[in-house]
Amino acid sequence: MKANTSQPTRRTFLLSSAAGALTLPLVPRPSAGQPPSMRLRVASFGAARRAWANIQGIMAVPNTDLVAVAEVDDRHLKQVRTQYPDAKVYKDFRRLLDTESKNLDAVVIGTPDHMHAAMAMHAMQAGLHVYCEKPLTRTLHEARALRHYAEQNDIITQMGNQRAQGDMNQTTVGALRSGIVGTVREIHCMQAKTWGSMKPLNSPTKPPKDLDWDLWIGVRPTRPYVAEEFHPRMWRSRLGFGCGNLGDMGCHIFHPWFMGLGSPSPLEVKSVGPGPADAASWPTDVRVRWKFGGTKISGEKPFTLTWHDGGQAPPDHVSKAVGGQKNLINSGSIIIGSSGTLIAPHGAGPVRFFVNGVEEKGAFELIKGSNNHHGNFADAIRGEPGVKQPLCHFGYAGPMAEAVLVGTYAVRLPGDNLIWNSKELQFNNSQAANELVREKYREGWKVAGL
Repeated sequence: MKANTSQPTRRTFLLSSAAGALTLPLVPRPSAGQPPSMRLRVASFGAARRAWANIQGIMAVPNTDLVAVAEVDDRHLKQVRTQYPDAKVYKDFRRLLDTESKNLDAVVIGTPDHMHAAMAMHAMQAGLHVYCEKPLTRTLHEARALRHYAEQNDIITQMGNQRAQGDMNQTTVGALRSGIVGTVREIHCMQAKTWGSMKPLNSPTKPPKDLDWDLWIGVRPTRPYVAEEFHPRMWRSRLGFGCGNLGDMGCHIFHPWFMGLGSPSPLEVKSVGPGPADAASWPTDVRVRWKFGGTKISGEKPFTLTWHDGGQAPPDHVSKAVGGQKNLINSGSIIIGSSGTLIAPHGAGPVRFFVNGVEEKGAFELIKGSNNHHGNFADAIRGEPGVKQPLCHFGYAGPMAEAVLVGTYAVRLPGDNLIWNSKELQFNNSQAANELVREKYREGWKVAGL
């Protein structure tokens, strides 16, 4: 399944990356067009929580082998060693790639956000296909770099946005593409989850003996370990490692309208909720407002998007548009247009359409989707007919991730109206925001292109 398994630089791949900047030349991707029976050889970066779910997802695809796993915490390897005893285990993903890449076709990445870009770029530069969890990356530069590298080198990619394939998301995409809401005026996204803290962190403690804390920190500046505040799960709440509730759930909730409206581009963004209480954590109860450029599907005119999380709620005119408070959703989007309002839930509940607050049944086609997000990735690698790239390939997922990430930048600079220039990958009016677009990796972790 690989086009080239004897690249002369492969022996020096890890040595160069560990010493500083990776200097590998571009390499051909594994060849597509193999029969479905061809065994797919996969490595996982991460072994617990989302990473474990990804291992289970990819291994549910027929004719797939888990060749190796990279995990920095030995406590998380019990399930792997029990269910996949033949999989080789490494602490450092770079060592895994240096040793095993000739035996691999793809990697799945389910680690904290701060490591996504380095892992994905290393793997692609080793000629491997990449499945990477949302929000794809922590920074705007990383998202753009991964997208461009994948496109320029014909890499098969998939962002882990599992419900993107499902019935509700596919039905919303189809309804919006049909023009059901008319010219889009505003969108409101809700998510009641809370990833953040308005209190200082606890005092530093000693890392557990089974955890390689330095490897967990990876590309980020060294900092003390604090029990239960970073690893294994609270990293989403921390500014240097996760992207808060917006970064965690934004790509899930944006997806149906973002795809349905033809990938609109953000023009401006402003946080009108609280900012971080300190330098360590994302705030809770976030509210962010974007101005998006119109698309042909949305009616060509700019429209606004507001994100409400935690205890925030949309204004009264939104509930009026859907027939009252009883019809509001806790997680998902409400798309208001000149011809009506569409409710696109994330998780439970049907897609619904309202005109002047009155629901219209049968106004759009119900589309049967799929829960086979990992299978969609595997089908593209194997060259299944009609599957050139997976649904959430980086060419699509990258711009969506960027739209979410500009919102996270606004959260860090509350009250500032940031003018976003997507073409130039910069904010036209904020040096403070531009300093966040590309963040330096610490010595020993630099990657060419990042």
